[in-house]
Amino acid sequence: MKGEQIQKRILFAGGGTAGHLMPAINIAREIVKSNRAIEPFFVGKTGGMEKRIVESYGFKIKEMDIIGMKRNVAGVLRFVMKWFAGYSQAKRLINMVSPLAVVGTGGYISAPVVRAAHKKDIPIFLQEQNSLPGLASRRLSRYARGIFTAYESAAKYLQADKCSLIGNPIRTDLGDADRNSSYVGFNLDPGKNTILILGGSSGARGINSAISKIARENRIPSGWQVIWQTGREDYNNMNSSLPSTASNIKIKPFIDDMPAAYAVADLVISRSGAMAISEITAMGLPSILIPYPHATGDHQTLNARFVEEAGAGVIIQEKEINERLNDVLDDLTGNGEKRKSMSEKARRLGKPRAAEIMARTILEMTDEI
Repeated sequence: MKGEQIQKRILFAGGGTAGHLMPAINIAREIVKSNRAIEPFFVGKTGGMEKRIVESYGFKIKEMDIIGMKRNVAGVLRFVMKWFAGYSQAKRLINMVSPLAVVGTGGYISAPVVRAAHKKDIPIFLQEQNSLPGLASRRLSRYARGIFTAYESAAKYLQADKCSLIGNPIRTDLGDADRNSSYVGFNLDPGKNTILILGGSSGARGINSAISKIARENRIPSGWQVIWQTGREDYNNMNSSLPSTASNIKIKPFIDDMPAAYAVADLVISRSGAMAISEITAMGLPSILIPYPHATGDHQTLNARFVEEAGAGVIIQEKEINERLNDVLDDLTGNGEKRKSMSEKARRLGKPRAAEIMARTILEMTDEI
């Protein structure tokens, strides 16, 4: 209609896991804060977790029929067939949305969308979370106008001249929760220190099994209590395994209020996914990091090594967890000065404003600020 204002949109492509999706959401939220005339629009996998999460933040999403690649002959052939179908869908989506820019945050969902945007000369921005970039990011980096990285080493695998070392775009409200009211929310004792156990949104079976054993043997250090996110799949088994005396362990399938969880935490046990590490360091928390042993290129160990070498965390490989976790826990929970030193070093690594910086850079480079 004549005179009707055309909606300005930025299209976000990244998903398959929360580690690829949440960076996109966090950047989108900061873009809206800076320019309310911009509408973030997302693309996700048909039937995947993206739709539920994206819509919970009030953003629109279009699903595409695409899959990841399994590294066998049948898996490669199926991926190729689905990829071309996904590319056709991506071209139609680009025409429908007419975005000012496309932001790719990794994963197989980003590849066809970024390629389709490149063919239409739409500005492309990439955000790489890990020290070792994934295959999609490596191949797409040549199309990007700007690439935001969290680790200096990532630039070796990408178009280095386009890379800006900014950090990972975590939620900017993570540090806003009040510690005292957060104790109440989790039904915790404010007189005790708290261990926060995170295995990612799906949980981590190796970590869960080790914590269950520690709980059954009554090895939670004296004067400490636990918030334990098990993941939804393991929750029932882990909950039923707890002894009746384990009132100092608050077990949850998933933690919705992460600002509150970080507010009460004095020590974190976690996988070493890029976003988890970025949140832990931004909050200035000492950590025990247990890399997922089957991560591509063992990138979780590379992520964790960055923290350990700075003196902000301790790495325990999953194969060593039963032999080492008790001793490391006893050492850290019994040494307040060591935790304080690790906390200070973690805070130096943290980049809590990364999402804001990325949002403003994208808006500036598209002349929208």
